[in-house]
Amino acid sequence: MQSSTAPSSDTAVAPAQEPDTGHPATADGTSGDPRVGWSSTDDAPAPALRQRRDGILPTVAAALSVRGTTLTSTAARGEHAPALHPLVQDFLDTLTSAQRDRFTGRCAETILISRHLTAADEERSKRARRKPMTNGEARKALKHAKLTTRRIREDGDPLHGGFARPCRACAALTAHFGVHVVDPATDTTG
Repeated sequence: MQSSTAPSSDTAVAPAQEPDTGHPATADGTSGDPRVGWSSTDDAPAPALRQRRDGILPTVAAALSVRGTTLTSTAARGEHAPALHPLVQDFLDTLTSAQRDRFTGRCAETILISRHLTAADEERSKRARRKPMTNGEARKALKHAKLTTRRIREDGDPLHGGFARPCRACAALTAHFGVHVVDPATDTTG
């Protein structure tokens, strides 16, 4: 003989629980679950940000513009730091601990400067490529360069889309190579 665990028809569910899920209901009889009633067609604003998730957000995106060419990138994540141009890596290696952060070398600014220098290094003549690129050649390759960074956040986060100042290492790196960091909200040079 099998025993039945399902409630009998004369057993009522306590009013303090939702009949469908068994979760506690609120005093006014509505569900305590804020997801109930949401739909993708609602025009309501995004809910208030109460806690951040681990994942790809938050991050920073940057754009480097050099003589009409624009490169874009986001900060690197992962177990291993990205491979950087030797001049960029050498500069970061010489920074003092006061100028470094745990994420030094993974910033979008560092990646963009490294990518541009790598491309400029490959465009050099065969004869010039026999010797490594010098800091002077790197500064010439980055002449008139402008860089801007933006915060990428979750929906509803007031910091989303705002200008992000470079970290200590990137501020030193951009100054070393003569890259102008631009905050579009305050820049009047056009």
